[in-house]
Amino acid sequence: MKRAVLAALLAFAPALAQDQAPTPSAKPSAQIRAVRHRLGLAATRAIANFRSMDSIEENLEQMGLMLDAELVSLRSRIEAALDVTDEAIDHNDPKAANEALDRAEALVGRLEKRLGGG
Repeated sequence: MKRAVLAALLAFAPALAQDQAPTPSAKPSAQIRAVRHRLGLAATRAIANFRSMDSIEENLEQMGLMLDAELVSLRSRIEAALDVTDEAIDHNDPKAANEALDRAEALVGRLEKRLGGG
């Protein structure tokens, strides 16, 4: 399932990072466009860190070790917060989207520090 989420993020992150052309019937507000842009940037950061985690995990498995459970938990929490952000955007709720995205960005920052990149 993690690979499916990662594949989806990889597929949609570039599109999310750019302002998308609105449909004629429902033009997204400036707030929704801004949070969508932030989501794309956060998803890109998350993906980079997830790739690092995958590489670390593969190396640890070769040595008969496992990835720290807290890192696995952080990844799940990031994925969930990004999903909540996306749902809030779909429901045209910029306040909820920004709150969820704030959580996701904070979690990505924690993950980056744990991986030595922040």
